[in-house]
Amino acid sequence: MSTDSWKGHVNGILYGIQFDPTLDDKVVARVADGVLGGSYPGDRVETLDALTQALRYPGPLNDQVEAPHSEESIREFLGRLSAALAARA
Repeated sequence: MSTDSWKGHVNGILYGIQFDPTLDDKVVARVADGVLGGSYPGDRVETLDALTQALRYPGPLNDQVEAPHSEESIREFLGRLSAALAARA
């Protein structure tokens, strides 16, 4: 998956969480439900691939969507989201 491909998935997720003050388990569950329900582009497998690529990327993940969360908290959130989606296989 090219950077452009996974970046679009991640930006869609970041857009969906930008107004959440904390990235807690409720937000993880809401986004996972949204992925499975078709609220985000791509299916579960495609989103898992995008998250894997994003978490390997050494650069910033929140450079296009204004989110009030630190890079560290976004990476941690995306890791928990990835685990939640993998568990729903």
